[in-house]
Amino acid sequence: RAKIDYCSYTVRTIYGVLGIKIWIFIDDE
Repeated sequence: RAKIDYCSYTVRTIYGVLGIKIWIFIDDE
């Protein structure tokens, strides 16, 4: 279960970073 929680947390972090980068990129455009 810890592995699943860790993977889910990592995926959420990656998506969050990508979402922020994409948002900044669009806002900068």
